[in-house]
Amino acid sequence: MKNKLVVVADLGLLRAYRLNRNETGTTPRLEPVHEIELRDAHRKLTEILTDQAGRFASSGAAGAAAGERHNIELEHRKRLIKQLAEHITALLRAGDVDACYFAASREINHKILELLPHDVLSKITKNIPADLTRLSKADLLARFTAEP
Repeated sequence: MKNKLVVVADLGLLRAYRLNRNETGTTPRLEPVHEIELRDAHRKLTEILTDQAGRFASSGAAGAAAGERHNIELEHRKRLIKQLAEHITALLRAGDVDACYFAASREINHKILELLPHDVLSKITKNIPADLTRLSKADLLARFTAEP
């Protein structure tokens, strides 16, 4: 029997389950294996950054600050996606995982997949671009075992 993981993620949470079957091999069930919450995903930028708004010296233009980082939210998002990809890589490389079912919210799904190494990406047999992190185990199992 193949050793399968079910991995679901959104920008701040990653959950992994092992897909097991009963002795007769007919009834599938999900057993929680790993869960990680990325704390930075739920924090405000003012909690993460050390400088306060308005501390930069103005260069003369109204409202324009010298040294202001305009793309900080985008950079923060990229770092969170990279962290998710690193956790998924570690999960699928550790142990004897043969296959993986993966789901992540539509906005980050393809970005995570782009960051995964080829050997890890080849283990993903089913991919659903949707946020399934809040589903119960029964509903999650139904989503992945339903025929397309």
